[in-house]
Amino acid sequence: MKVKDILDSLIGEYEYDTRFYRTIVKNNIEFISLDSERRNLFGGRLIGCYYVKYTAYDKDLFYSNLFDLNYDIVTSEINKITTIPKNFKVARDDINLICFYIAHRFLTNKDLTKEQQFEYAKEILNYFNYRTLVLLSSNYFIYPISEEKAVTLIEKLSNKYLIKKLKNWHEYCNYRSEEYLNSKYKELLVKFNQDDELPNAISDLYNRTKEAIKNIYRELLNMLENDDIIKSNKSVIEDIEGELVLAEKILTPETYIDRLESALVDKSIFIKPSYIDVTVSIIDSVSKKQLEELLNLIVDYIYIDKSKYNEIVNIFKDYIVNIIEYLRNRNKDIASSNDIIDIINTILGNLLYARGTELTITKIKENMDKEIKRIYKHFKVKFSNKTLNNIRNALFVYITLRILIESN
Repeated sequence: MKVKDILDSLIGEYEYDTRFYRTIVKNNIEFISLDSERRNLFGGRLIGCYYVKYTAYDKDLFYSNLFDLNYDIVTSEINKITTIPKNFKVARDDINLICFYIAHRFLTNKDLTKEQQFEYAKEILNYFNYRTLVLLSSNYFIYPISEEKAVTLIEKLSNKYLIKKLKNWHEYCNYRSEEYLNSKYKELLVKFNQDDELPNAISDLYNRTKEAIKNIYRELLNMLENDDIIKSNKSVIEDIEGELVLAEKILTPETYIDRLESALVDKSIFIKPSYIDVTVSIIDSVSKKQLEELLNLIVDYIYIDKSKYNEIVNIFKDYIVNIIEYLRNRNKDIASSNDIIDIINTILGNLLYARGTELTITKIKENMDKEIKRIYKHFKVKFSNKTLNNIRNALFVYITLRILIESN
C-alpha cells in the first residue's frame, strides 16, 4: 500500500488548521524543554556534553498530544506500506513519515494563507529536526564529554559549520526547516504521491544534520588525539575583559529566556497566584483580577499563531536582556540569592522610573503597550488606557519575579 493511503486512513480525518498548529507548537516547546539537558542543548551551541535520549516516552507523548493515538497502532499501520523497502529505516520511520504527512496537509490546506501554510509546515519539520538532533547526538556521543571539551570543540570549528553562524541548536533546527521548504522538495511535500522519491526527500533532511554531527564528532576525535583542550582551573573561566569569574555564577539571558518560554507552555505553569500576590503588593494600583486576566489573555494570544508568539516573546526577551545588562552595569549579580531584594529594587528603579535617558527600556515599554492594546482588542475585552502604564509595569514585575524565583 502507498504511504498517503495508509496515513489518510490513519490520521486523515484530523483538521490540519491553526488549532492543530498550536498543538504542535506546545508539543515542540515541551520536547526541547523537557529537562535541563535538553534546554542546555537547544539553548546553546555545545554538543556532546549533554545526556539526551529520544525515548518511548517522547514518542508516546508525540502521538498522544497530537492525535490521542497509541504509537503501537501507528507502527502497525506503517508496516503495511509496500512502496518503500523494509531496509530504508529513516524513510520508513513512523515519526518521520507522520511529520512529512502533516507538512503536506498544512501545505495543501486552502483555508490557510500561504504564509500560514509555510509557517505551520515549518513547525512540524522543526520537530523532525529536534528529534533528529537528539537521536544523532546520543548515537555519536554515547558517553557525554565534559563541558570543558565541548567548549574547546565548538571553538575549534571553522565557519563552514552552520552552528558557528547561529546562536544555538534550536535556531539551527529552525534554519534547516525553512531551508528545506524553500528547496526542490517542497513540491514533493505538496503532492505527496511519489513514494519512489519520498525516501530521498526524508533522508535529505535527516542527512543534513547527520553530516553536521558526524563531522563535528570527527573534529572531536582529532582534538582528543592532539590533546588540544582548553585548560581551566576547576570552574574558573576568563571573561572578555580578562576578569576571573566562577562559571557556575554566569547565567546568560538565554538561561532566563528558556525558563520563561518553558513556563509559557501551559497556563498552570506560567500563572502562579503567589507571584501575582507579590506583584500587586508592589504595583498596588493593579488588582489581582486585572493581572490574572492579562496573563491568561497573553497565553491565549501567543498560541493563535507563530507571529503573535514571536511578537510577545521577543519583547520579553528584550526586557530580560535589558535588566541583566542594567544589573551588570551596576555590578550586581542576578544569580545571587543573597541580594534578591536589592536586585528586585534595582530592576524596579529601571522599570518604573526610567525616562528619556534609558532609551532601551523606554522602547521596550512602548512596544509592550502596543501589544497589550492589541491583545485586549483581539479578545474584545474592555480596557481603559488610563490603566495601561500600571498593568504593563505589573506584567514586567511579574516576569521579573518569574525568572528570579525560578532561578534561585
